[in-house]
Amino acid sequence: MNYEFVHEEGFLIIRLSGTARVNERLLAKESLTPYLQQSHQKVIIDLKNLTENGGVYIVGVLNTIKKEFELLKSGVVLCALKPELDRYFQENRLDQIFDIGLSVESTKERFKEKNDDG
Repeated sequence: MNYEFVHEEGFLIIRLSGTARVNERLLAKESLTPYLQQSHQKVIIDLKNLTENGGVYIVGVLNTIKKEFELLKSGVVLCALKPELDRYFQENRLDQIFDIGLSVESTKERFKEKNDDG
């Protein structure tokens, strides 16, 4: 799996692409380490380019990312789930654990609206 980290308009966008392997969650933590030393209030995980068909390994990766950033008091939202992964999340009630948005742009707007309300 490939990890691309982009700073954009006060957000940290993590773009995942490729396919998750068996020990991918351990590799994810290694990729995250430099970004965990910085302050990010808003983290968006973009899954648009993910080629993952089964959700088991990707859920481990997403849970690792979510847990690490939430320890730093960052908001974490997934977006652009493909239909198969979205279905997997719903069938396994993972949509109740992860905050999910439609696209990077709509997720940015949602973060901004939360800040305006708070």
